[in-house]
Amino acid sequence: MGALLLLWAGVIAADRLWPLPLHEVNPARVVVDENGTPLWRFADRDGIWRYPVTIEEVSPRYLEALIQYEDRWFWDHPGVNPFSVLRAAWQDLTAGKVISGGSTLTMQVARLLDPHSRTVGGKVRQLWRALQLGVAPLQT
Repeated sequence: MGALLLLWAGVIAADRLWPLPLHEVNPARVVVDENGTPLWRFADRDGIWRYPVTIEEVSPRYLEALIQYEDRWFWDHPGVNPFSVLRAAWQDLTAGKVISGGSTLTMQVARLLDPHSRTVGGKVRQLWRALQLGVAPLQT
């Protein structure tokens, strides 16, 4: 029991030391007329076309298809699927090259939030960030 408490305290300390790098997203701008009809669109300052959207505006069928294709165990893991990571690592090691990935949707978001090198250290960082996202944020 003491070991679990110590481990949990370590996780909370690590979360405080290395918080999620949440950046403000500057969406693309849309100029509309008085009726709301778009007249002109502008990409964000990085040249990316980001439009704000709520979950209610996204088709449930799209979300279902995305989860089934990218991460069918999405609802059953804390941001990292250890079985997928181990499977991908085993396939890559035995083949001597990358065969498949083990990233979850949460890990893909983590990589977008905190870009890193494609090394073992980078993958460990991605796993940590995914756990921070997947285990309801510890910073409350």
